[in-house]
Amino acid sequence: MGKSKRNKRFRAKKSRPTGLPSVKEMEELGETEDLSAGGDLQQTVFGLMEKLQSPSFEERACGCSSIANLVMDKNALQLLLDQGVVKTLGPLLLDKNNVIREGSTGCLRNMSVAGDHEICDRMIRDDVMTPLVALLQQYSKELPDVVLSSNNHKDSTSSILEQALHLLWNLCESCNTAVCIFNKAEILPLVVHCFKAESLNMALAITAAQCLHTITEDNEPIATDLSTPEMLGVFEKALMSQGDHVQHCLLRTLTAGILCNLKSSLPTSSQGQTLQALVKVLAQTLEVNPTTEITSLIQSHFEENCINGVSTNGENTNDESISVDREPSNKKVEDLKSLILSQQTALEIISNLSCFEDESDDWADMDCSGSSSSEDGLDDEVDVMDEEPVMMSPLCLSSEIHNALVAQNIPVKVLAKLNFHEKSLLDQINSSTKYTFLASGLLRLQCRGLVCMQNLVTAVELEVLGGPPALIVVWEKLLALALSDQVPSGEEFLEALTGALRSVIQKMSTIKQAPKGLTQHHVSQLCNLGKSSACEGIRVNILGMLGSIGSLLAFEETAEQTVAAIGIQLIDIATKDPSVWVIAEALDAIFDTFGDGKTADIVAENINLVAKLKNMLPQLKSKLRQNKSNLGDRLPIVHNAKTNLIRFIKYKEKQQ
Repeated sequence: MGKSKRNKRFRAKKSRPTGLPSVKEMEELGETEDLSAGGDLQQTVFGLMEKLQSPSFEERACGCSSIANLVMDKNALQLLLDQGVVKTLGPLLLDKNNVIREGSTGCLRNMSVAGDHEICDRMIRDDVMTPLVALLQQYSKELPDVVLSSNNHKDSTSSILEQALHLLWNLCESCNTAVCIFNKAEILPLVVHCFKAESLNMALAITAAQCLHTITEDNEPIATDLSTPEMLGVFEKALMSQGDHVQHCLLRTLTAGILCNLKSSLPTSSQGQTLQALVKVLAQTLEVNPTTEITSLIQSHFEENCINGVSTNGENTNDESISVDREPSNKKVEDLKSLILSQQTALEIISNLSCFEDESDDWADMDCSGSSSSEDGLDDEVDVMDEEPVMMSPLCLSSEIHNALVAQNIPVKVLAKLNFHEKSLLDQINSSTKYTFLASGLLRLQCRGLVCMQNLVTAVELEVLGGPPALIVVWEKLLALALSDQVPSGEEFLEALTGALRSVIQKMSTIKQAPKGLTQHHVSQLCNLGKSSACEGIRVNILGMLGSIGSLLAFEETAEQTVAAIGIQLIDIATKDPSVWVIAEALDAIFDTFGDGKTADIVAENINLVAKLKNMLPQLKSKLRQNKSNLGDRLPIVHNAKTNLIRFIKYKEKQQ
């Protein structure tokens, strides 16, 4: 049956530092106006736009600093964009004064961070790339003499470059147009120069690495430029560096991602060795348990505040003296951010390595233009349901990738990332705004782990995962979370969770291992989880689960009620769901459940399955005609479901 393919591409979650003085600091200096929520936002924006165009250096600097913070408010950001702030800030990137350059670059960077893909697309349409490329080309002309640091602190050049490369990274991550512009701009040598600056400026080197990690994905021209012996030597040196600090770990992880993107351009003689080395780096990245580090930080912070007479909510508990709630050191906080980001990146790379890419066209021989002309729509189709079905070959990896993942015990390390955090820890994290980034970071880390496990379960041998018992434990653990009241909210997490469940149950179906204790109530809960979500991916994952469960229970005499519950839910979804893609997947699940098996045959007759499917056929054909132009690469899936529906009806009618 035509199954949907999973999208392996990840979009990196972007950090939110401004690199500029905060609004509070500017207010204390008396250099900015009141930006409080009670102020007139529109008037504030108009005033700041005037400052950006002022001949006064101080006015322009103040405007940049204020806007850099104001863009974190979505309403303010949209208003600024509507007022043409990108086109106003663009020329300031080339201002003769480095303070203005840094401030304007920081503003644009923060816009790309605060907004989503649409904001970045809007910035591209407003021609942000022209001044950004011009700025980077100016520094490119100075190679190799570009100064990247000054003594023990960043100089203006390195700070401007860090802001500019971060902006470039965000834009390229969001928009292919930015990548195309980058390819033609001849600024790659500058990015590489910054990448090699780790001993002078690690933050700049990491930003350059993040940029390279993004622009090398599916980018053959850049991959070719970076696959010379000289450049590969640079990356191999970074990959094998021995620094113990977490930032060194992040740089090594990003370098592994760059080499992974370059794999098709690597010399054949060194591909195996490079693969082993980068997988080893990824395994080392996943060694540390971030939960332990977070617990230690929070505990020490709370204890220190108690000693100093400050409660966890920042209130004074000591009447004899004024105490201040002490922040955890910036270094500890930044280290935790880097650790979580390193592990997120490692899981993304492993997931992409584990994702089978079928370059053949599965649908090349399928006629998508045919339609039925008979009264019931059945006579014009080839009667093939009574033939032996063609079994699809299992999804598999190349032996080199499989062996490298197994040698470094990657599946076990990924499984460890699925451990769900204790409520007490989450309560501590959420008790203070100082730690909100930790909660979101841990959630993203779990999402990456779930998607990574989804691909690994599909791609590696069962024994590597611990055999059937381990698979059952994972299934029960994930199912309990999906059906609990404490499942984290958000479509990203729920899609990752249901995707992992789908892969696990599909793996169980290959060894005929039916889940134990699954009831009608569980089926209803799963379906309600999908019906309450607007995300098609979540609904499709749940349908895939139900199809696999149904095929496993179709032969079990004691599972008649559960199979009936599955059948009724699938028919309901196939009849009422507004998405043609979801309807097609629901039909696939029906074919999987009721294709064979004594119990399935009994249930099919009891719920009047064939008659309901025949009534559904005209509706499916009509929806296919109406939505054909909007289905894109899902059109073959939907058309295949329609074709198989006709065949399935004829097949079941012959059995009666």
